[in-house]
Parts: sequence; structure tokens; C-alpha cells
Amino acid sequence: MFQAAPGSRCRGGGVCVVGPSEGPESPGDAVRVLLVGASDADLARVRDLLERSAAMRFALTAAPQLPDSLVNPDAPRADVLLLRVAASDLPELAPVARARLVAPGMPIVVLADAGDESIALRALQNGARGFVVIGELCTRSLVTAIATALDNYRMILQLDSARERAKHLATHDPLTGLANRAMFQDQLAQEMFAASRAGDSLAMLSIDLDGFETINDSLGHAVGDGLLRSLARRINACLSKGDLAARLGGDEFGVMLNHLSDPKDAAIVARKLLAELSEPIHFRSQLTAIRCSIGIASFPGDTRDPEQLVRKADTALHHAKESGGASFAVYRDEMGAAAQKRFALEDKLRSALDDRGLVLHYQPQYDLTRNRIVGAEALLRWQHPELGLLAPGEFLPIAEETGLILPIGAWVLRSACEQNAQWSRAGHRGLRMSVNVSAQQFLDPAFAEHVRRALDASGLPPVSLELELTESSLLSDVNVTVDTLCRLKDLGVRLAIDDFGTGYSALAYLKRLPIDVIKIDQSFVRTVTTDLADATITEMIVKLASGLNLTTIAEGVETLEQLLLLGSYGCTRMQGFLFGKPVPAETFAQWLDNPPFRWVSGTDAPREASAPN
Repeated sequence: MFQAAPGSRCRGGGVCVVGPSEGPESPGDAVRVLLVGASDADLARVRDLLERSAAMRFALTAAPQLPDSLVNPDAPRADVLLLRVAASDLPELAPVARARLVAPGMPIVVLADAGDESIALRALQNGARGFVVIGELCTRSLVTAIATALDNYRMILQLDSARERAKHLATHDPLTGLANRAMFQDQLAQEMFAASRAGDSLAMLSIDLDGFETINDSLGHAVGDGLLRSLARRINACLSKGDLAARLGGDEFGVMLNHLSDPKDAAIVARKLLAELSEPIHFRSQLTAIRCSIGIASFPGDTRDPEQLVRKADTALHHAKESGGASFAVYRDEMGAAAQKRFALEDKLRSALDDRGLVLHYQPQYDLTRNRIVGAEALLRWQHPELGLLAPGEFLPIAEETGLILPIGAWVLRSACEQNAQWSRAGHRGLRMSVNVSAQQFLDPAFAEHVRRALDASGLPPVSLELELTESSLLSDVNVTVDTLCRLKDLGVRLAIDDFGTGYSALAYLKRLPIDVIKIDQSFVRTVTTDLADATITEMIVKLASGLNLTTIAEGVETLEQLLLLGSYGCTRMQGFLFGKPVPAETFAQWLDNPPFRWVSGTDAPREASAPN
């Protein structure tokens, strides 16, 4: 180490603080410069030039050779290395290469006796951040070289940090911090390969939240995001070292359990996860309870292929959800056959809209007081190319799970409006068309606008359209519901509660909701003549609706006895097989002129027409 000259502001340990005199004189406030391999004359010159700097302050330390100054644990720390290179070292610049090996994270400025452009370029290519000729040295050139080297080094650090962030974002979910789908699949393939060589077992758990869309729609996406972050922490807390949790997308998580001594141990973890995730979560002063479903597939028992393992875990997950949710299911081969059928249906359903595979059938709504058909309920059917005509229950659950329910619902709405407008132009004016609305459709902020466009495109008067909504969709968020219903009423359409009595039946809300019609569920109508409780409930629904000035329609009427009893309660609008099954538009058009059911004047018995059904 060198001794500071008199007049320089020196500190112990051979550190000399040089530069402008203003401000604090602590070495910690100055750029730490380490000068290596310089003669006493070079040292004095460098110290003098740095001391003249008006822009920066420096803490200068000197050492005779590089290893003594950097390899030694007690060596002083430095921000920049000034490396004195002798003339004999200029062709190969070996000291620069050695400095890069010994101090890879330190910017280097070469001080050379001489050098042309090629030597300076070679120094920079070997890792130096600056090159100056000592014979041409002045304060400006030296300080500029040091500052440039530092800035260049900081920029490289920032780029490295940005690359690390980009690499992290490429492999991790930004919301939860868990691995993303790409990283999970890559790690799963690697671990399965390692387990295969070691004879180990592992398992894949597919986790999905039950009803998460409702939470997002009712409480907002901020609450939903908070719940996902909380769930991610809970999932990680249930895992052992070496296991991996990932967010695969939306509310779907994946877990890889490594080094299982017994594949059945995965079920133990699944039970632990179910218990932990079912605990209510406090978020923004709200206590939110959630449920989840889990599917389990194991290696090597179920498959040795990573993609198949994920697919089979998903299959088990769907089985758990179809069994009611809030449970786990372990993959079995028979699930695979059911899943293949389901995936085949989903694939065909996606193309059914474009291929005109979806059709509407219409069931008449009969008014006893007018003794004629006054409306039609549009009921969706799928003309499957191999399976024939499918009822909604065979494919709508798939449509709801995959999001296809929105475009399908929009098509049903447009087609039903166009059909009723066509019947109106043919002379059957005043006929009301009822269209079922799914919960996902109703919660779509643009739903009222979709209805308006369907009416405008078809030319159907709004009063001729009746939208049927379920109680569960209406009461998920009453304030949002009232706003949407009011916008629909502003259009002029009629609104009905479908399957009344089977949902929440929150009667207090009826006076707040701008509803026109209550449809009595067929589960009450089916036993109205044989079950006193169902008869009492049905009569009370009719009286309640009458008191609120609402129309009632009884669904599922199949016998004359049911008709007579319902009529005695004051319910005069009905639909069911007694009045006609759902039929194609062409058949229904014939029924408008010649109904399959009509009261015979002056008798107590109806006349059944011979129209096709």
C-alpha cells in the first residue's frame, strides 16, 4: 500500500480521499479506485489528477500486483480497477485476462504506455471497460474513463437484472409467484425421467376452485386475485421440500408430489389440501369461504407419459366436480372412457354453431281463458352427426364449463327472435317467445346490449320477447341484478323467473325485482294432485304472484286432473305434454292454426287435435 502525500485528505489503511473539498470526506461517499501495478511516479500522477476533479470524489488505493490486492480476503474493496499495463504486455494484454478471472464483477480501465486503436479495441474485447494512454493522461480523460466504465458496468448489471426478471416471468405466474404451466410441464417431464431411472413414484394433483367465477362476478376481480394469492400460499404450505406447485391458468392449480414411498400418499396430501383450502379467507374485511376439487394421477401406475399424466389428473378432477365438488378423485381407467366421450362431445360442439348442428324446438304455452296458444318456449337441441338429436342436459353442462354457453346463448336469442318475427309476419301477431338465459349470459355486462341487437335485427317488438332467468342467477348479487333487469325492462321485454320454488325463493326480493312472470317448476306440478304439500305450495305460489300482479305459468302439465286443479287455484297459463311436446318450427306453425289441444265448448273435456307432435 502507498502512503498518502502531505496535502491530500488521507485515511488509515492506505486510502487517500481525493477530489473536490465540498461535502463529507468519508471514503464511503467517494468512488473507490484500486490502482494496480503502477510505479510511484504513476501513482503520484494519478492521485494528483483525481484530486483535481471538480465533479467526483475518489478513494484511491494502490497495490503492486493484482493477486495480492484481490485474492486476499483482507484486501480493500473497490468500485473500479485501474490496471497499469507495461509495454511488454500490450500485444497479448495478459494482465487484463488475469484481472477478469480474479475480479469478474469489477469494471477495468487499462493504463498503458502507448497504444493504437487496435490495441485499445483488443483490450475492450478482453473485458476492459476503458483504455487510456498514460502519457496523454489528464484529469478530464481519466475521470471520464472511470465514469464511463462505472456507467457501463451499472448498465450491464441492470441488463442482467432485467434478464433475470424476464426469465422469472417466463417461468412463473406474476399473480401468485408460483411456477407457470410451461415451467410445470418442463419440471414434470424431468422429474418423471429421473423417477423412471431411480424406480421412484410421483403424483400429479390437478386442483380447481368450485364456483370461482361467481366470486369474481359478485365480489370483483380484486377479491378474486387476493383469494388466488392466498390459496397459492396455502398450497405451498401443505407441500414437502422437492414438491412443486404451479398456477396452470385461471383458478386451476397443479401440484407435483415427488419421491412417494406409496402412490396412496397422494390421497393424504389431497385431504390435507382440501381441509386447508376450505378454511374461510379474510380479505378486505370480508370472510370468504371457498371449495375446491382435486384430481389425482400417478406415475408409473397410471401412465409414463407427462402429457397423459396431466390429462388423467384433469379427468379425475372433472369426475370429482361432477360428483358434487369439494372432494378429490383418483384416476381410474373407466374415467378415461367417459372423458374421451366428453372431449369428443366438446370438440363437436365447438363446430356445431358453424355447421348449423344446433336447432331450436318450440313448446306451446296455452292460455285457458283464451282457449289458444299464446306463446312458445324456445328449447335448444343438438343434431349430433353420430348420436342423433341430443337434449340440452347432454351437452349444456359442457358448454357452461368451456365458456361456449355465451356464443350458443347469443345464437339461441337471435334465432328465437327471428323465428317469432317470421310467424308475426305470417299473421300470428301477439305471440310471445320465451328464451332461457344462462347465469353466465345474465352476468355478462353486455347482455342487455345483445338483447337490443337481436330485437333490432329481427324486427320483433320487445313485448313479444320473454326472458327466463333462474333464481340462483338473479340473487348472486342483487344490486347488479336489479340494474341489469332495469336495463332489460327499459328495452320493453318481459322477464320471468324460471323453475320458481326450487332455488333460493327469497320472497323479500320479489318486490324489488321488475319481474313479470313466475314459472311454477314441474317438480311441484307433477305431484300436485297426489301430494298435499306440493299442492299447498303450488296454490301459495299462484296467490303470491296474483298479489304481486305477476303472471304464473305452470310447467310440466300432462293430465287433465293437473289442469283442473291448477285452474281452480287461478293459474290459467300452462305448458307441458298435454298441450304439445317441443317440436320443430314447421310443426309449431301448423299448431298455431290447428292446436293439438283445445277445450270443447259446453263440455268438461278437452279435445286433442291430431296434429303431429
